[in-house]
Amino acid sequence: TEIYTLSLHDALPIFAAGQLLAEIDPVPYREQVALLKAKLGVAEAQRAAAETTLERLRAQVPREIEVAQRALAAAKAEQLQEEKTLQFTVEDVEKGIHEARSDLEAARARFDLAEKDHNRYAAVFASEAATQRQSQEATRTYQTSQAEVRASEARLGRALAGAKKVEAVRQASIAAAHQAQKSEQSVQVTLTRRLEITEAERQVAVNKQQVSQERRSLDVAKTSLRYTRIVAPFAGIVVHLYRHLGDHVPAGTPVLSMYNPELTYVTANLEESKLEGVAPGNPVRLDVVAFSQPFRGRVVWINKATGANFALVPRNLSSGEFTYVAQRVPVRILVEKDERWAQLRAGLSVTVSIEHGPGDPEWAKKAADEMRALEATVTPSGD
Repeated sequence: TEIYTLSLHDALPIFAAGQLLAEIDPVPYREQVALLKAKLGVAEAQRAAAETTLERLRAQVPREIEVAQRALAAAKAEQLQEEKTLQFTVEDVEKGIHEARSDLEAARARFDLAEKDHNRYAAVFASEAATQRQSQEATRTYQTSQAEVRASEARLGRALAGAKKVEAVRQASIAAAHQAQKSEQSVQVTLTRRLEITEAERQVAVNKQQVSQERRSLDVAKTSLRYTRIVAPFAGIVVHLYRHLGDHVPAGTPVLSMYNPELTYVTANLEESKLEGVAPGNPVRLDVVAFSQPFRGRVVWINKATGANFALVPRNLSSGEFTYVAQRVPVRILVEKDERWAQLRAGLSVTVSIEHGPGDPEWAKKAADEMRALEATVTPSGD
C-alpha cells in the first residue's frame, strides 16, 4: 500500500489528538465501500419487497379463505334446498298420479254403470216399458260419466307428465351437489395458500439475514477505509518517521513514532541493594545531562519484579552458574514541571538521587492514577 498523504515535515511538529498524520491510498477501499453500499441497498430493497409480499398475503389469503368458505356454505345450503325440493316434488307427483288413477278408476266404474243403465233404458223405452224422460236421463248420465272418464284420463296424463318435472328437479339437485363438491375442493386449495404465508415469512427472514450480512460487510469495509487515515491518537510529538510520501507500506510495518509529552517521566533501574529506604512519594533529584541545573521529581511507584525477570531472554541458571549479578528494579519517577519542561526530550540520560524516607502513599496513589489515565488515552489510531 502506498502512502498517499503525509502531514509531516522535517520540523516534526506537535499534533493535536485526532489530527491527520498520514494517509494511505484510499481509492480501493472507497470503491469497496461504494460497492457494498450498493449491495446493501439491493438487499434492503429485496427485504422490503418480501415484507410487502408477506403483508399482501396476510391480508389476502384470509379473505380468500373466508370467501371460499362462504361459497361452500351457500353451495351446501343450495344442495340441501334442492334435495328437499326433489323430495317434495317426488311426493307431490306420486300423490297426484295416485289420486288421478283413483279418480279414473272411479270414473270408469261410474261409466260402466251408466252405460248399462243407458242400454237397459234404451231397450225398455223401445218396448214402451219406460218413459222417454227416464231414457233421456240415463243417456245424459251415460254421456256425463263418459266425459268424466276422459277428464280423469287427462288428469292422469298430466300427473304422469309430472315425472319429467321430477327428473328436471333431480338434475338440479345433482348439479347443486357437484357445485358443493367443487366449493369444498376450492376451500381445500385456498387453505393451502397458508403455506405461501409461511414461505413468505421465511423469505423475509432470509432477506433480513442478507441485509445484516451486507451491513456487517459494509461496516468492515468502512473500518478498513478508516484505517487508511492515520490520525494522532493523542496530543503528542512525532519523533521518528519510518516511511515517507510515496513509500509502500506492507501490513504491520510502522510508519512513525510519537509520544505524549504529558507522559514524560524517568525510569530509574535501581540495583536491588539500593532499594532500602526508597518508597513511593519520596523526593528525587534528577540530573539531566542535557541541562546544567537539576530537575525535581517524586517516586510514583516501584515495580513488583526485576527487569531481567521479564526480559525477552531471561537468564537460565539451571546449568549450575552461581555468578552473582545484581538485579535491577525499575522505579518510575514523575518529573515536576518548570520553565524548562518543553525542552525535555524522550531518551535523555538522567542520574537520579532519591531521598530515603517513608514516602507519601496518598500522593503516590493519586499521581499513579493520573498517569495511568493518560496512558489509557494512548490507543491505536484505527480505533
